Amino acid sequence: MAHNGAYSDRRGEKVHKMRQQIALANAQQMLGKMTMNCFKKCIEKPGVSLTRSEERCLFQCMDRFMDSLKVVSLTYSRRLQMEVKESQQVELLFPLNSVGFGLSNKCT
Repeated sequence: MAHNGAYSDRRGEKVHKMRQQIALANAQQMLGKMTMNCFKKCIEKPGVSLTRSEERCLFQCMDRFMDSLKVVSLTYSRRLQMEVKESQQVELLFPLNSVGFGLSNKCT
């Protein structure tokens, strides 16, 4: 049984690392989108330096983008939590391995 536990631990670590890599890739993608969108919106004529109005526009654009991302992330997180809670409640009411659904391990 200790062998199965070690396998489970390694598998859990791999899943955790994969999730971290996906989160990093998502963050990089969001940063790229924010950069492109704000650049297109705020920079009319690229030059050696930014004007004060371009700096202000970029700051406000990035700030709004981050606020929007925060709202979307929080909403998504809450929705996932609700769905998990609901699925757990359904599982308590209707266990999937019950005999009534023909899912017992016994052969007849």
